[in-house]
Amino acid sequence: MFDTTFTQSGVSDHYHSLSTLSYQGEKGATLVTANDVFFQRKQAAAVLKHGVLMRYPPVFATMTGSTSDGGRVVYLDGYAGPGRYEPEGDEAVGAPGSPLLAVRSATTIAKWSRDLHCIFVERKPQYAENLRQVLADEAGADLNYDVLDGDVQDRLDEALEIAGQSPLLAFLDPFGTALPYEMMTRQLMGRDSALKTEVLLNLNLEMVWRIGGLITGQEKDSEQTTSGNSATLERIDAFLGGDWWRDTFTAARESGEPGSAARAAQTVATEFRRRVLAATGFKSFSVPIRRRPHHPPLFLLILFFRHQAAPYQFNEAASGANAEWREHFRKIDLSEDLARRRREEPPDLFGEDLIISITEQEARDIEAELENGWVTTIASNIRNMLDQTSSLRIEESFADIYGATLGLAREKHLRRAWDQLHDTGFVHRRDTTQKIRRQTIRRRD
Repeated sequence: MFDTTFTQSGVSDHYHSLSTLSYQGEKGATLVTANDVFFQRKQAAAVLKHGVLMRYPPVFATMTGSTSDGGRVVYLDGYAGPGRYEPEGDEAVGAPGSPLLAVRSATTIAKWSRDLHCIFVERKPQYAENLRQVLADEAGADLNYDVLDGDVQDRLDEALEIAGQSPLLAFLDPFGTALPYEMMTRQLMGRDSALKTEVLLNLNLEMVWRIGGLITGQEKDSEQTTSGNSATLERIDAFLGGDWWRDTFTAARESGEPGSAARAAQTVATEFRRRVLAATGFKSFSVPIRRRPHHPPLFLLILFFRHQAAPYQFNEAASGANAEWREHFRKIDLSEDLARRRREEPPDLFGEDLIISITEQEARDIEAELENGWVTTIASNIRNMLDQTSSLRIEESFADIYGATLGLAREKHLRRAWDQLHDTGFVHRRDTTQKIRRQTIRRRD
């Protein structure tokens, strides 16, 4: 097992996100008015997550559905929510939640003879009812889906029965703790190894570091079990697979800087992934999700997988999502800057147009510099590795080839790096007729 955490230097860090890889409706839909802040607006932290969800499920379905009966693939959303966020600003309808992203994926992959059967599980009755209305309005008549009321742990057996022998991608994105560890590892990941199964878990790091404050007893839990223990701690014990995390969190926090609860939570997440690997054989790829650049990660979006192609494809999704994330914050910064100027200076419409134009050009320059840096890093990694061996199979050496650019760079940057190395005479030319992830980079003697 190894972890790579990285930043870039030499360019503005303001639009960077970090990634870690480890091997081991609209028409007539009702609006939710509950007090859950998350669904009252699409939080900035959801931009990256939804960018991944728009990209990876279609790839999973396309790849795994090629050998399944009728091209059928199942997508399980264990914490579906109401289907949409509430509208923001002048929006007539709110942004789509994860169920509608799945609906769009199903529509897309139907063109490739794939049948994506969606299973949505939602605990809150009002959310489940709203979701049914949204899906009735916006899902195509030929979409196969089920909305199951209740907790996913109570409906998991039924969901797996619906999935049958089809490939399954399970998305677990709770507000707090997710499916208990034993159920995730034994029932989801415990499906027959011949069945193609992947689990995408959004692990709430903020929850871990906040709950970690209960370990010392200095903070009291308002929820108590009948035996007088902390109900919150017992829930996270069940989620993480035991109370081992308490010592891990405490040791990491005591060995770090003051206020290092966020880093201690990441240490817990790393050990959690190692334990899943040891128990199930599922390796993992994780993408940190932040509220703002330079903030500690609030979540880790973790893909647990078996197939060798999965991390390569997931990295492609994460890279595209990270580009959207950087653009999202660029627009926020520009909006805030313009608002400040309006408060401090007389209105100047022409001046604002000029600022917007300059800012957009700066953003393009920053992106170009980032991408050039990624290409240089990948080329250097390949060169260093081929100094030790004569060839590199890309799928097998994927993590080492990308190195510090994981989650940021993608295939187009690998192609550029390979072409540059070929132009210098260091490696043989790549085969432009074959998928690059299946190729081998060979050093020229």
